[in-house]
Amino acid sequence: MKRTSTQIILIYLFVGILWILVSDWIFTIVGYPENPVYQTIKGCGFIVISGIGFLHMLRKYEDRNRRYLKKLKALNRRLEEHAAELTASNSELEQFAYIASHDLQEPLRMVTGFLGQIEKKYAQNLDDKGKEYIHFAVDGAARMRHMIMDLLQYSRLGKRDFSHESFDVSELVHEIITLNKPLIDETKAVIEFADLPTISAGRTLIAQVFQNLILNAVKYRKPDVTPRIAIGYRESGEFWEFWVSDNGIGIKEDQIDHIFTLFRRLHSRDEYSGSGIGLAICKKIVENHSGRIWALSKEGEGSTFYFSIKK
Repeated sequence: MKRTSTQIILIYLFVGILWILVSDWIFTIVGYPENPVYQTIKGCGFIVISGIGFLHMLRKYEDRNRRYLKKLKALNRRLEEHAAELTASNSELEQFAYIASHDLQEPLRMVTGFLGQIEKKYAQNLDDKGKEYIHFAVDGAARMRHMIMDLLQYSRLGKRDFSHESFDVSELVHEIITLNKPLIDETKAVIEFADLPTISAGRTLIAQVFQNLILNAVKYRKPDVTPRIAIGYRESGEFWEFWVSDNGIGIKEDQIDHIFTLFRRLHSRDEYSGSGIGLAICKKIVENHSGRIWALSKEGEGSTFYFSIKK
């Protein structure tokens, strides 16, 4: 718009100056008429010439805008088509994940059940190696079932149809600590937090974020070191910004960008249990609240996880 206005002003000035120079030159040759007639001719000539120039520009911009509008309508149609395809694809993916999860759980239950029966009925005929194989098979089936349940939960998080409610985050954290008291007592973890705010969000979902971050801080602790976890917050414009900090094993700098990827694990299952989906779930929940989640960490010095929630 500014460019168009500048062009119009420049053309107006150019036409005006050019007409004055040309008309003076013409009237110098043919002779000046009486003063009023001379000024009238010059004024009318300027209006006619500038009007022709402006008309040409308007037609030029009308043609250009017509082409842009046509392209814009075509792009909008393509965008609507892609949006419809994406909606259908997401719906099919959710249905597939739901059906696959339920259908896969039944054979896993059968495998676990029959292995249990074999171990119970033929225990006297099994040596230590046979019992170990059965244990590995049962453990693998259990982990597969856990991963399927996590995947089903993750697929459901694609929707933003949760209800907002007002709740005290301090009370929420107290509930999480109470629910996980056996693990916290066993590890002698110290969890510190001041008065946290009252926010409006999906309470169950935000509880899941805090629980994942707190339990991760307990899980990835240093050997023979008391886990210390600090929870805090601040207001940042239109967002509540929370953090969960620990004194655990930390994360390598080149791995921080990968920790929120689905099924991405930084350690073997022998070292730390889990399906590698917890932080991906946290990321999806936070993004569904129009926020973001990130981490700062140094290997051997602990980690701090931040996430923001729109007010």
